[in-house]
Order: sequence, then structure tokens, then C-alpha cells
Amino acid sequence: MTSKTAGQIEEIGGRIEQFAGAAVSKKVMEGSDKASAASSPETVALWVKEAIDKLDAKIPPEMREQIMTTCGHNCIARNSRPMEAAKARRKKFSDEKTFLNAEINKPPKGFRFEKKGNVLIQYYTPHTFGRGMRCYCALMRALPEGVTASPTYCHCSRGFVEKYWEGILGRKVKVELGKTAISGADECQFTIHL
Repeated sequence: MTSKTAGQIEEIGGRIEQFAGAAVSKKVMEGSDKASAASSPETVALWVKEAIDKLDAKIPPEMREQIMTTCGHNCIARNSRPMEAAKARRKKFSDEKTFLNAEINKPPKGFRFEKKGNVLIQYYTPHTFGRGMRCYCALMRALPEGVTASPTYCHCSRGFVEKYWEGILGRKVKVELGKTAISGADECQFTIHL
């Protein structure tokens, strides 16, 4: 497994400890050392699924969402290339409306968009990137077909999408999580209130 994946697992444990305390983090993260050292992406995905199930059982939804959203905020800070590319595309247009229309008409690979009034709906389509890909995140990419994971995990992506659009638009946006590929849908859906 890569050091990046090990770092992502450590990030989850650190955020759980930050918001829920060391005891909860220790219980949820049990076995993380084996997952971090695993050479199989499927093994990692199954461990992460179990860890999120434990997290769901131990703390309230609002705190779980806060933990995973913070992970997403930290992820985009380290992986800003998609946002920087979108910011460069944005500079080519005189106004936001024209930029958004261009994104809708020619979305980046793996995305699709719909606009309804002052709401942009963004879809992640991980299956278009490769056979069997369930998620863009390396931790859940290899979750086996037929296995579903808690949408709690997907608040990480919600946090990523939130900071992505805030970086592009230069202002705060509210993002809601809809359906997700790892919890059984064909694609992931995020509602962005512009």
C-alpha cells in the first residue's frame, strides 16, 4: 500500500480523535496498521467500510459528518490539482454564469452537472474511469461490487466538493450529499447551493 493511503487512514483516525476523543478513535481504528500495510486495495476498502460502520455505531450523525467533512477539507488542501485546473478554466470566462454553462456542457471526465435555478447538481461517475471503480478515493476505490458502505464515508467527498467550489467561485457554498456509489447508487450526487 502507498504511504499516501496510510496517511489517509491516519487522517481519519486523527479527525475521530479530534472530535470524538482518543477512546473512540482507538476502537474505530483497530486494525488500521494492518490496513495501512495491506497490498490489496480491496482489503483496505473492506477495512475502511468496517471502520465507518463502527463510527456509525459509536457517535451521533452530526459528529460523524463533521469528522468526514474535515477529512475532505484536508484532502483537497493536499490534492488541489483538480481545483486549480477548474480555477484556470474559470478565468477564461467573463462571468460565473458563462463558466457554469461551459462546465455543464463539457464537464471534466468523471463528472456531470445539472443546473436548476441557483442550485448546481454535481455527479461523480467513478465507473466511467475504469472497470470496478466504486469511488474516486483510493481508500474505497476497490470496494467489491455487491458490498455497500455507509454514506457517512461520503461526507469526506462532500467536504472536498465544498472546498472545490469555494476555491473556484471565491465564496462560501453549501453542499448537500445525495446518493453515493459506495452505498449502492450508480453515481454520487452533490447539491451545491450557489
